[in-house]
Amino acid sequence: MTLLHRSCLIASLFGVLLGNASARAQLGPSLRQFELADSVQLDRADNAVLAQLERVKAFLADKQWDEAVETLRQIAQTADGKLLGATEWRYVSLRDYCHLQLAALPPEALKLYRARVDADARKWYEEGVAKRDRRLLQSVVDQAFAGSWGDDALLALGEMALEKGDYAAARWHWERIVPARPPADTPPTWPGYPDSDLDLASVRARLVLVSILEGSSARAREELAQFARLHPQAKGRLAGREVVHAEALAELLAESAAWPPPKPSADWPTFAGCGARNRAAARLIDVAEVAWRMPLPKVRPALNASLASVAEDADAPLSYHPLLWNGMVLVAGQMDVRAVRLSTGQPAWGSAGAAIYRDALEGSSAEFANPRETLGTARFTATVYDGRLYARMGAAVTSRPPESLPTLGKGYLVCLDLAAEGRLAWKLAPEEGFAFEGAPLCDGANVYAAMRRSDVRPQAHVACLDAQTGRPRWRRFIAGAETPARGMLYESTHALLTLQGGVLYFNTNLGAVAALSADDGRVLWATLYPRARSGDLAQPAPHWQRDLTPCVFDRGTLLAAPADSPRIFGLDAATGQIVWQTGTQVEDAVHLLGTCGEQLIAGGRRLYWIGTQPEDKGRIRHVWPEGDARPGFGRGVLAGGLVLFPTREKLGDRVMHRIHLFDGQTAELKKVIDLDFRGKPPVAAGNLLVAGGQLLIATGNELICLKIRD
Repeated sequence: MTLLHRSCLIASLFGVLLGNASARAQLGPSLRQFELADSVQLDRADNAVLAQLERVKAFLADKQWDEAVETLRQIAQTADGKLLGATEWRYVSLRDYCHLQLAALPPEALKLYRARVDADARKWYEEGVAKRDRRLLQSVVDQAFAGSWGDDALLALGEMALEKGDYAAARWHWERIVPARPPADTPPTWPGYPDSDLDLASVRARLVLVSILEGSSARAREELAQFARLHPQAKGRLAGREVVHAEALAELLAESAAWPPPKPSADWPTFAGCGARNRAAARLIDVAEVAWRMPLPKVRPALNASLASVAEDADAPLSYHPLLWNGMVLVAGQMDVRAVRLSTGQPAWGSAGAAIYRDALEGSSAEFANPRETLGTARFTATVYDGRLYARMGAAVTSRPPESLPTLGKGYLVCLDLAAEGRLAWKLAPEEGFAFEGAPLCDGANVYAAMRRSDVRPQAHVACLDAQTGRPRWRRFIAGAETPARGMLYESTHALLTLQGGVLYFNTNLGAVAALSADDGRVLWATLYPRARSGDLAQPAPHWQRDLTPCVFDRGTLLAAPADSPRIFGLDAATGQIVWQTGTQVEDAVHLLGTCGEQLIAGGRRLYWIGTQPEDKGRIRHVWPEGDARPGFGRGVLAGGLVLFPTREKLGDRVMHRIHLFDGQTAELKKVIDLDFRGKPPVAAGNLLVAGGQLLIATGNELICLKIRD
């Protein structure tokens, strides 16, 4: 297909989208309606590896232990990041798959394996404990998991994670020492240690302790009841004294009910407040008048926005998500980054204006940076870490037709040194065929960014860069799949990563959710889910607007709302196993606001409280409003046990902009704040942020700061 023919096709298609019914009928449904292929591309192990694994089965059947052990070791050492299906929907790294097979060896074969790996494993373990070196201990787990020192390394890694307050990581290490065994006729699907000689009562006591410390009281009660049955008189040291574990843990669990919640930080340094994408702000009761206002550039909407917008205005999309750092409000846009003082709204530095960085779009003017022949809307996010701001700027297109116009600019990453009043530290454009998605995350040494590669089947990648220089360190392919654009239209996507405990989590919106090691990018697991494979571009389902739904990490559970599914999923963060999923009634939930207690709060046209525990199976506990109204307008926020939900409703001849305050646990409506009378011109609803004693509202064309009433 020539560029001219493709351009005519695009123009015809989008003419239909905005045309009348007769125009639609003239074109026919073939271009509007889409049917996506069922397959999702992963970096699967090839046929040669599969043949080797079949030989391992034959060796084991013939009790050729030496050949079986050596073949598995060779496969694990040359795995090179490949994946293999542990179940129909869940894939694990080939190395972990080999650990599964090694841990399941009969005793005589396991003894042979340990004779080959124990010398190195012991050296790594003893040096790792002496130096408190996590990477050396992790080497024992990664390279000699089923060896004699694997359980010792897991115990030590759990202790280190507990000291850092990473309770989920501590639990995962210790759970592998005392794994839940599958039925005899069912193969294991995640690597648990085969025969630990550690004090299992002490390990199980640690698991109860972790649940108490992280606030999972229901889980702690269940684990404590099981512990009391298995080890009623087990003793050990806790808080420097010898105790009966069951009694001491019961006392601690009872005391934990009176522990005060952690005090939230005043800063809000990234989208959703933190790398886990699950943060609550300080409590808000009421607001007073406008403190200050700052105009923002209006975002050019995509041509199909009026047909697909959810909880926003099609003509002025709610694309801005401000941050708060060190008393400054920071707003990244497409062409500039602005910084003002929270207290006054005045420029953060000097009198040159709010823009601390401005850059013309590369290769095109702003008007052509977001082609109207685009599926998706331009969004803007940023991250601040250690005094540096990281943002994706420039053209918002992340996938384009193979024969698209070469003059269209690219998006790029910038790093600004806030200690130097926003001086540009580095700028990085992607390689040809690639695009950066949303703002990256940083852990100090590294910056991690989601990327997309254009193709008929777009591909999701993750890149790691040096935080100081922007120099690329590694890039990993995650998944690829067809999208409604089908290689004929531009797409604008804004996928964001989640970072917790040295693991990156990625909702690709391409049929897969994945976990990667932040150290080297190795894919730990990838889980597929049922995709929405058909639809009509003239009447797109609302879930396709989930362009800002990174995974939410909650105490070892990963919550995902993919754009290509009407459902929301709860996954075990350590293994990728889908624990529960909602029905399709939440398809208009386009924002995951975070968790409150044992519930996920999701917003869009309505507000949903979704149970997160396995016994709930994703049950919708509450929904507001319950009738036909769909007033949601913008992204809400969790603040001190409350849910702040922005709405826009038509009441008679008037349009009312409000914020509804709900109890995060019970969904009880606590207060309704009318925004219209807070200033002139009237204050509109939008994306909310409670920070530093102020309420910020990012509308389609301005940032409004309201004073918080005591």
